[in-house]
Amino acid sequence: MLLNTFRREDYLYQSAYCEENIWHLCQHEALKNSYVVFIFSEGDSFPMLSQRAANTPSLPVFWDYHVVLLSLAEENQIFDFDTTLPFNTNVDTYFRHSFIVNSLLDKRERPMFRIIPSNEFISLFSSDRSHMKKPSGAWYAPPPTWPLIGRSKMNLFEFTNPKNTNIGELLSAESVLERFS
Repeated sequence: MLLNTFRREDYLYQSAYCEENIWHLCQHEALKNSYVVFIFSEGDSFPMLSQRAANTPSLPVFWDYHVVLLSLAEENQIFDFDTTLPFNTNVDTYFRHSFIVNSLLDKRERPMFRIIPSNEFISLFSSDRSHMKKPSGAWYAPPPTWPLIGRSKMNLFEFTNPKNTNIGELLSAESVLERFS
């Protein structure tokens, strides 16, 4: 299947649950030899442009983390359910339109990229969605209707912890571009 035939509306999606959306997407046969990319920073959040959650694509959205899929089939492409760019966009274009130049950001806002082989992510990831509940028990965002992912305790924050060296590989934006452009 050609990557340009992928359409976001053909796949499971729930707003604010990017890690689960990508978990489902990376099970597609044509995407099994891909990488899951967790984007986060040393601080509480980092800015991203061209995101559907923004009032306008030119204004940043500040995510605590975001998850996309990097496919190495055809030309290297990023799949992002939440971008205003095409659902799958080549790596260079995606980075150019999605990230603010690091020199303009505070060190704690600079995005970091943890890349994990998709098959490893499928087997490791587990979420009970507790990170999406307020102390009152109400949801920050409505949960997906599909079943919970994984059989072990919640491990989402192991993927977004910059000190964790046990999962995948941690790269800078420059390193991602150097390796996958």
